Amino acid sequence: MDLDLLWRNRITARCGRAHFDAPGGGYAFSNVLAEERELSRLNRPGDPASALLTLSVADPTWKMRREAMEAALRFYEECPDATRYTDNAGIRGDGSAGFVRDTHTLLAEYLNRRFPDATVEFTADWVQYSPGSIKRALAEYLPTLFFDTQTVLLFPTPGYPVVKSPMNRYDAEVVDVPLQRRGQRWRIPIGVSIPAGLQPVLYANLPHNPTGTGYTAKEWAELIEWARINDVILIVDEAYIDLCYSPEVVSILTVPGWEECAVVLQSVSKGWNATGLRFGWMIAHPTVIRAIRKVTDVKDSGLFGPSIAAGLTCLAHPEWAEETRAAYERLHRLLYEGLRKAGFETAMPDAGLCQFTPAPRSADGVVFADALECAQWFRKELRISLMHYTVEGEPWLRWAVTLKPVPECELPTEEAVLEEVVRRLQSVRFEF
Repeated sequence: MDLDLLWRNRITARCGRAHFDAPGGGYAFSNVLAEERELSRLNRPGDPASALLTLSVADPTWKMRREAMEAALRFYEECPDATRYTDNAGIRGDGSAGFVRDTHTLLAEYLNRRFPDATVEFTADWVQYSPGSIKRALAEYLPTLFFDTQTVLLFPTPGYPVVKSPMNRYDAEVVDVPLQRRGQRWRIPIGVSIPAGLQPVLYANLPHNPTGTGYTAKEWAELIEWARINDVILIVDEAYIDLCYSPEVVSILTVPGWEECAVVLQSVSKGWNATGLRFGWMIAHPTVIRAIRKVTDVKDSGLFGPSIAAGLTCLAHPEWAEETRAAYERLHRLLYEGLRKAGFETAMPDAGLCQFTPAPRSADGVVFADALECAQWFRKELRISLMHYTVEGEPWLRWAVTLKPVPECELPTEEAVLEEVVRRLQSVRFEF
């Protein structure tokens, strides 16, 4: 018996059936990281020109503050139940490591401090922590709660595709909604056609990845009013709300009416350089939170207690997030100036970790068939790794400022890496 064929025939359509493991068929970031691992082997010590420069995956490369790790260790040492299941409740306020209030009370207190202009006074009933941060909420908790064959998921493109993956959308119908570009800002079009007889759910990743667009209070108010009129549920992914560079960008939590239509997702991942901690939270009207808690209770036994302690310690130190924001803004300004010098059309983003530019049609006479071919040329010929996107048939590139120094190639700082990026770009004749 051919066991390989037997198991392939048992794989569901959600996983891609028999060809689920075909080359290039995985998650796009995983494919890029695999390419980078191979290409980095060609780095030559002492030679800056040989270094693979990674501006691809927009995850922080800086470390979470040591004090947060120390808080996790104190909790481990002081709490008698430190390694038991935390379940829905998180860690409890028993005084261990200074935590005299429970997880959700501390989250509510953080939200009231962080968003003093919020339209509600947050209590523990308004928030539920997510053991898998935002990605787990999008991939599992919220689809379980909201999606079925009577649901239509409105998905703005380009965007973060986890929620619309066949593995996660629970057979909901998906309608891609192209973002409308106005200069260097991208907006979800108001007036999207909604199929009759289905419950509409809109995924709103704002501030947006990859474009870097954030919403003003006026823009949020327009989207909320449209959602209210059309009975649309908004899943609002605010992963980048702590990395805002424009004073006009606000959280939906500060705009009246959000509680009627939205579930809001936040985490410590970006602002506190803690992606691996996997500590996030979901914010919604208490009725929704009670339903979310039923889902999470069945789906998970909770996050490791010391990890929650580390995450809550981060939230008690907003100055750490401000330091991170300021550092990324500085790198963005350097990248912005460098890309413009090399002929790329770019702008400072409202928020986030990336700049989004039209991709060149050719480089030194080499014509690219599409965005993927362009990005692969950058990786192999210029040794600059980027993410590629296609927007309504047009090729785009995403440049992340979460770049790593390459000290063995005499590029000891982020600034040195960006200087080398610009040097390489200026050595090429691009046509757009």
